[in-house]
Amino acid sequence: MQCFEALFPHLVLVETAICNFYGISMEDAAGDSTGMSFRVAYTSSREYASSDKKVLCTCLGSMLCSVVPGFRNSVEAALNGIGIRPRFVSLPSQAQENRIVISDLPEFEWSSILTMFGYYILVLFKIDSELFGNLMRSYPYSPLANRIDELKAKVGCHRNLIGIPLKAEAENSIRTMLGTHALRASVINFLMNNFNHPDPQICDLRVLTVMNERLVKTKSPVLADYRVKAEVDNLEETIKAIASHTYPQYFNHLCLVSELFYLDVSRFPTLFEVALELEKEVKGY
Repeated sequence: MQCFEALFPHLVLVETAICNFYGISMEDAAGDSTGMSFRVAYTSSREYASSDKKVLCTCLGSMLCSVVPGFRNSVEAALNGIGIRPRFVSLPSQAQENRIVISDLPEFEWSSILTMFGYYILVLFKIDSELFGNLMRSYPYSPLANRIDELKAKVGCHRNLIGIPLKAEAENSIRTMLGTHALRASVINFLMNNFNHPDPQICDLRVLTVMNERLVKTKSPVLADYRVKAEVDNLEETIKAIASHTYPQYFNHLCLVSELFYLDVSRFPTLFEVALELEKEVKGY
């Protein structure tokens, strides 16, 4: 006779684990100017990185929410989905009863916290390792190595950060266990709503959409004009780069800094101007 699990795999209950989720309550919020909950979660993650993936995921969720509290619902839902019931530990008021010695925590300036936050965000997304094979520097075992260096340069972090990148096994566990569609969507919405590129020459994907809709899809004769051949080549190169990305619709938010040149509107100014005029005609304005 087949066992229950074999007959009804979708009904098998996941064993619930209770894991500490570190945060700052309303009454403690005024006292958290040092990223305390992040530092506690980071310390705990270092202890359990290789031994307990559920605790690791909970700690990572705590760190994400300590920087962006708006991730809380999506993180909790993701944790519940893998059999974790977060136990909220409010800091610093509940530190003593949870045997947390605040003075023993590592000191992090915000540039370090933001670098690690950015790295943990990237871990949630599938990264094609072969894209980074020739970019390894200080961290030869992680495809995110180059991204960490870029993040450090972006936020002015000058210290060596212990604990990132994680081993590939830990990265894969986090991505599989915590990287739900809802959480990834929350992250992407946060990025799109809060981070516009400061260089006005770097366009968003709507610029490329207009050119694609009004010139490429319609096989416009403009593309065959020898006077814009260089621009057409640039546009083709950009479209190929975006299409080959793991998340093409979010290319401008998730691409390497070195890939942003693809979105420089000065590479195809005439094509964009023509496409924009055609768009106005079609839309009637």
